[in-house]
Amino acid sequence: MDEKDRSVESNRGPRPLAESEITIKEEKTPRYAWVIWIITFLISFAAPMAQFKIVSIPLYFIYVPGVSPDGCFGLDASGFGMLMTMVSLIGIVLAFPAAFICRKLGLKQTIALSAIGVIIGGLVEIIGGDNIATMMVGRFLEGTGIGLAGVSAPTLITLWFPDKTRGLALGLWCCWVPLSITLDSIICPMIASSMGWQGVFGVVVAFAVVALVLFLVFYRVPEGSVAGYSAEGSFIECVKLLNNPQIWLLGLVFFIFIIGQTGIVNTYLSTFLQSAPPVGWGWSEAAAGMGLAVVTGISIIANPLGGSVTAKLPHRLKRIVPVGVAVSYLICFYLLFQNSNESLIWIGIVLMGICGGFGGGGLRPFAPTIMNQSAMAATMGMAVMQFAQCLGNCFSPVYGAIIDGGATYWEACMTTIIPLSVVMLIAAFFIRPGKDSPVRCK
Repeated sequence: MDEKDRSVESNRGPRPLAESEITIKEEKTPRYAWVIWIITFLISFAAPMAQFKIVSIPLYFIYVPGVSPDGCFGLDASGFGMLMTMVSLIGIVLAFPAAFICRKLGLKQTIALSAIGVIIGGLVEIIGGDNIATMMVGRFLEGTGIGLAGVSAPTLITLWFPDKTRGLALGLWCCWVPLSITLDSIICPMIASSMGWQGVFGVVVAFAVVALVLFLVFYRVPEGSVAGYSAEGSFIECVKLLNNPQIWLLGLVFFIFIIGQTGIVNTYLSTFLQSAPPVGWGWSEAAAGMGLAVVTGISIIANPLGGSVTAKLPHRLKRIVPVGVAVSYLICFYLLFQNSNESLIWIGIVLMGICGGFGGGGLRPFAPTIMNQSAMAATMGMAVMQFAQCLGNCFSPVYGAIIDGGATYWEACMTTIIPLSVVMLIAAFFIRPGKDSPVRCK
């Protein structure tokens, strides 16, 4: 074992993704760290806000007979799913090179670029009007926000927080996606009712501009800051760190989790609830948005709770989290998408909110636990999770195509997420954090 491995072996956990005098000397959390957290969260928040803005006002894009407003884009369910997929395509491309983009451009420029992508993408969509091609291009550009912010933002936060408060800061930051969906679901229908979909898109662009200005004004890094992802050499050398079956099993579990959470629930639940019986339940746009907001609202609380529970579990029991998510999926998708008992939907909404929180907040911490040889290894492990997330987001058109073919929403679940949940359950049983890693948390 070489000298670096000996130093790592003495640690109780994986190294942080970035280091500074604050993290190395375990200094008290400076007051300015929370200023950094606020501006970083705001600029990160703009990315999922742009990604999920359309799922809270789906009838402006997808045609539902007798329900969609005049002048909607008239897409079918598969086409609507493709609008969600376009955001994730660039995320797939950026998942692994993102850390190296940070190293080349710097944290400030990379995080700023994530907001610029959201701004330019939104403007392209608004200027293009009802042109589907420009809408797709704009959605693609918005994807740079998720692709870059997902790696660079937590790295900046890590620089400012020592061990004793880093977990809290990162756990709170992980609420960026469920909180954005919650607010989108509540606010966007109200804006659209008076200003149309263009008004919703304009508000998101304005928010991203304000967040970018605040970030550029207040951005700072502490003394002695070093981004840990630059510790190892070339990109090819770092890819070799992924020669670990455990991280790919975890990636498979997370991929299926995202298929269910984002690819199906966050994309189609509102449409299902608004569709007229017997297809759906005929809920109003505001009521359907509130149903989705409850799912993501519960996830906001369950997300840091899931991360905390995962961190406290001993290694041999950590697989309880992915196993629990898989079992929950087998139950809650029936409750959400059956059309025989409306009261069961609210049970499904609550269960999905808990499941989504534990899945999002509980599965991600596995990556640096498994890939804990070094800071770069931890970053590459997170890249696997980011890749799985973006790939899972691309499942929306598949589910939509099954709906377009005449299947009910529950029948579409029976041919997609239900068998995939069985695969997730099997894969979860074989995840043993630390088994193939040079470091084990004691």
